[in-house]
Amino acid sequence: MLEGYWYVAAQSHRVKFGSPTAAVLLERPLVLVRDESGTVHALEDHCAHRGVPLSAGWQEGDSIRCRYHGWRYNFSGACVEVPVLGKGSSAAAKSPCVQSFRVQEQDGWVWVYASHERFPKPSTPPPKFPAPSVPSRVSLLRMSLPVKARMDLAVDNFIDPAHVPYVHHGLFRQRHVPREKEKEFTRLPEGFRTVSNNVHLPNTIVFRVLNPRLTPARTTIDFLMPGIHVETFEVGTRWGAIMVVVTPIAERAARLDFTMGWNFLHWAFPLVWLARIIAQKALKQDRAIVELQELGHRHSTAMSLSLDSDTMAVWYRRLQKYHADQLAGAPNLTHPVPERTTLRWIT
Repeated sequence: MLEGYWYVAAQSHRVKFGSPTAAVLLERPLVLVRDESGTVHALEDHCAHRGVPLSAGWQEGDSIRCRYHGWRYNFSGACVEVPVLGKGSSAAAKSPCVQSFRVQEQDGWVWVYASHERFPKPSTPPPKFPAPSVPSRVSLLRMSLPVKARMDLAVDNFIDPAHVPYVHHGLFRQRHVPREKEKEFTRLPEGFRTVSNNVHLPNTIVFRVLNPRLTPARTTIDFLMPGIHVETFEVGTRWGAIMVVVTPIAERAARLDFTMGWNFLHWAFPLVWLARIIAQKALKQDRAIVELQELGHRHSTAMSLSLDSDTMAVWYRRLQKYHADQLAGAPNLTHPVPERTTLRWIT
């Protein structure tokens, strides 16, 4: 679980003014609060006095009060009132009493920055959901799904092309219609990308909705650290995209934070219903296989990552080490992903 990155803490609509919201990120309990201006703040969910979660307390304007002894904190984490000391007690604590975190809302998600002493401030904002090349209205669908598995295994799943015809048979691929794939990958500052033109989409329900005639499409797939998969499809003026963020909760617990967007058939309510059903089914299939892999890893963590289709998992691990070395201040680091390379597999 690497510091120095933005992570999703919650969906924006779940954080309402007047209702402190508990969250867990990187094994850290957080309390999310929305102030009177609508801005979300994140604090350590732990009263500095006796340790009661602040999320069990209540919001008073732009502050939060602990329900045990009434200690009150502003949204910078400073204790501004200790009732047992009487009036003027704000002077009792001149420095922050609980840790506060940088927060930014983006595309309907609350992102929290996990700071590190070498990177106390983010150098970039949280990743944005992609947009059509030709500006147009986009319908969005969001959902989250818990996974009883470590983050790395979940990330592996979403950058692994070979599992699709087996785990998602009938949705995105057909096992009995294998195709040879050749993809050129390019380096990104914090990941990698592959772009494909004139792609012949599989004859499955998902791609029939996007492209009833199954005419050739353009696809772009990005992976961004620490665990973000973004995929876009363009067929003429029709455009669709998904973004899956693997959020670490604990050592062997994660969450899949999923966004889907499209720029066509906005009036068709059945399409929204169908998109939600398909997305839930696909994510549950991913969850089931990742949890099985976690079960196997409790006996042995050995893996053989020697195929071209395994290369992205190898890059992911190298990117983790690269970032960890940056945090440690190691000199003369070399980016672990080649500037350009071609990989081949059959799916």
